[in-house]
Amino acid sequence: MEEVSPTSEREVLPKSLKPVHYDLLFEPELEEANEFNGSVEIEIDVLEPTSIITINSSALKIITTSVTLQSGKTIDIETASVSFDDSKERLTIDLKEKLIAGEKVHLKQTFTGSLLHPSEAFFRAPYTAPDGTQKWMCATSMEPTLARKVFPCFDEPALKATFTVTLVVEPHLTALGNMDVLSTTSTLSNGKEKKAVTFNKSPKMSTYIVCVCVGELNYIETLAFRVPVRVYALPDKNIEHGRLALNLAPRTLKAFEKIFDEPYPLPKMDLIAIPGAPGAMENWGLITFLESMLLVDETETSAEAYRWAGSVLVHELAHQWFGNLVTMDFWEGLWLNESFADWAELYAWETLDPSWQMWENFATGAYQEGLVLDANRESHPIEVVVNKGSEIGQIFDAISYCKGSAVIQMIAGLLGVEVFIKGVQFYLKKHAYGNAKTSDLWEALSHVSGKDVADMMDTWTKHVGYPVVDVDEKEGSVVLTQHRFLAGGEAGSTEDTVLYPLSLQLRTKEGVNAEVTLHERNNTLELPEFFKLNADHTGFYRVAYSPARLQTLAHNAKAGLLSVIDRVGLVADALAVAQSGRSKTSTVLSLLEAFQDEENFFVWKTVLSALEEITQAWTFESETVLTALKKFKTKLVSKILRKKGWDFKEGEDLIEQMFKALIFANGGDDAEVEKAAAEMFAKFADGDDQAININIRGAVFGIALEHGGEKEWEGIFKATDKTSSIDKREKCLASLGSTKSPSLLARTLEFSIMPDIVSRLEVEVILRSFTKHKLGKTMLWEWVKENMDRIVEAVGDGMEGFRLMIKVILGGLGTREHWEDVKSFFEGKDTENYNVYLAQSLDTILAKAVWVERDRKDVAEWLKENGYAEK
Repeated sequence: MEEVSPTSEREVLPKSLKPVHYDLLFEPELEEANEFNGSVEIEIDVLEPTSIITINSSALKIITTSVTLQSGKTIDIETASVSFDDSKERLTIDLKEKLIAGEKVHLKQTFTGSLLHPSEAFFRAPYTAPDGTQKWMCATSMEPTLARKVFPCFDEPALKATFTVTLVVEPHLTALGNMDVLSTTSTLSNGKEKKAVTFNKSPKMSTYIVCVCVGELNYIETLAFRVPVRVYALPDKNIEHGRLALNLAPRTLKAFEKIFDEPYPLPKMDLIAIPGAPGAMENWGLITFLESMLLVDETETSAEAYRWAGSVLVHELAHQWFGNLVTMDFWEGLWLNESFADWAELYAWETLDPSWQMWENFATGAYQEGLVLDANRESHPIEVVVNKGSEIGQIFDAISYCKGSAVIQMIAGLLGVEVFIKGVQFYLKKHAYGNAKTSDLWEALSHVSGKDVADMMDTWTKHVGYPVVDVDEKEGSVVLTQHRFLAGGEAGSTEDTVLYPLSLQLRTKEGVNAEVTLHERNNTLELPEFFKLNADHTGFYRVAYSPARLQTLAHNAKAGLLSVIDRVGLVADALAVAQSGRSKTSTVLSLLEAFQDEENFFVWKTVLSALEEITQAWTFESETVLTALKKFKTKLVSKILRKKGWDFKEGEDLIEQMFKALIFANGGDDAEVEKAAAEMFAKFADGDDQAININIRGAVFGIALEHGGEKEWEGIFKATDKTSSIDKREKCLASLGSTKSPSLLARTLEFSIMPDIVSRLEVEVILRSFTKHKLGKTMLWEWVKENMDRIVEAVGDGMEGFRLMIKVILGGLGTREHWEDVKSFFEGKDTENYNVYLAQSLDTILAKAVWVERDRKDVAEWLKENGYAEK
């Protein structure tokens, strides 16, 4: 995606009108009609003279329309005179008379809409009633531009208004909205006794965070915060699994009130688990979650999933300030919502529970994800102008989240965290209940720091990419040179025009020197024998060392001179540098070998991730090479595997559980691990559900399927339906694609697109399991080519639908033949909803192909020379 400026092509509403207040009524028909009836009355300020009212509306059937003028005159609009622009998702009313600036008008409409949108807009979700019958709940999910599919509205983030919402539902159902309940009254609707639940008027907010939920819900509640906090779930789920969220949410809200010096402004906080929900959504006062993200239990949920649920919750609660209280002006400012929520979450964990080590987690995960995507030629700037909905949906990615958060971490480090927090407090107070741009944030930070923050940071937010610093050691000096880093090879002259202001954060035995910088193309420094650039990886760039210096730094790591994050970054940078062709892959393999005595979970996670990246890139090479890489991994983990074992003790902290699970999962070719896995699986198959610790359940299933056949697959497949544990079901689904049987893989693929059985996000879980081995990758791609229309129908084409699947499906491919095939297949197809993701995937495939072609001989020779393959 190229860096662009705002153009007349941007699909925004005319500036002549502005909404003030919405009165909304929804009546969902869950069992009979699969649709909802609705009405809206919008109070509108006229800002400029006009005779036209244009608002957003999509996939709604408008029944009646009327406009009441300030004079009291009501104009009934014939349906035929209401025009629709389906491509721009707009509805236009020609009043035939002029509205005057300063007037107020009221637009009233009645309408119907569908509840069959797959996990977006207003959608229904299935659950199993106590008597075994299937029932339904419904909920909304409207980010970024789906409110227009739920009610006619001014569906842009800057067009904030207040909302009063009424839900008409069956008497036994629970109705939830953003606000607390104002009144509940009995009413008759089409001869049926129902109740009308009206919620209190909301503060000013954007349309995309309006939310309603209706269902047969249980809840648990706490008054540990100054407003009630509740967790809701359907009756077929164990509501007690919401205790982590119920205990963590009040503490988090208190922490954010203190950090931001701004009170949480709503009268309650509801958290609700919804089957098939599109992840988690920060709706103000009513946060929705995929069930596995909210309902967790230490005895039935893996440590990794338990920790992830806590992380997601804190992130969504941070949005109650960043995104909800202060909202980006338009969607190119998405990073102001998402990056801040990410950074605020990490900062809050320092208070909530430092033992979770979330900064180390960030360095291992999200920080690397941002670097990986931004090394793609089809990446985009943090601030990227978007003109329409199909473009908006494609910037919810590792740039807007991960790179943005890394940039915030960088500016917080440069200003000092205390000064930075004061600037954030100033920003929130100035723009509360309104909207802001990136420049507003820079102004707030400049105001409190006295520094020109825009001058410091615009390069990072307005340009695509980041640099690699080449370290060329001469006798008595070191030459540092920066160039744009690209995974696919060296940047061309037209791609390498930006010079980044780099704080080199030079680590020596004396500590970290934050004053050393590189703002120019190159510079020569005199450095001591021990040095490392980008200490603790607070800067968003890579460093390319010579093979000799990498080995020296590995020895420095053993001597305790490098922090955990330094060691993580050292390995990750070495891999990326080799992928790009700046060094050989054998250099990375030698570096990984030097970490056999490492004892930190996050470092091991990075080491094994790097080896997996190499193995996956080499998937389509000879079996000799793949077998040798397996032997290398088995030897690499041998010592730590014996030390950690796979006996999980009661009371072990989450990190230790995750550590044991990581090593066990990567020791699958070790004879003892294989034997232990077989014994555990045999007990599981005989009905002992506790035979496999939840932390290694996925690994045991994978080993069983790799060495087993139909019997093992059937056992796991049946368990997906039997278990009441959400995490256990996900572990079963995530292993089905591990089988090497073509017929079982084919059955798994067909099963994955049964929407009444498999949710949309579960489809991703299943398909991802195919991308771990050669047969799975090949069969997945061939199946997609033959069944693309069926897949799109099953998962939808929205933000969490086929658009998201593209990267999963294509992620396993890595040869020039694949690159040509993918290009050929999509040529001529309508790819507007996922054209950016497709372009990024194509660049990744080609980069992998070039990498393997370049280093094929190098890797084979290293494996032979080190005894992992025959000479």
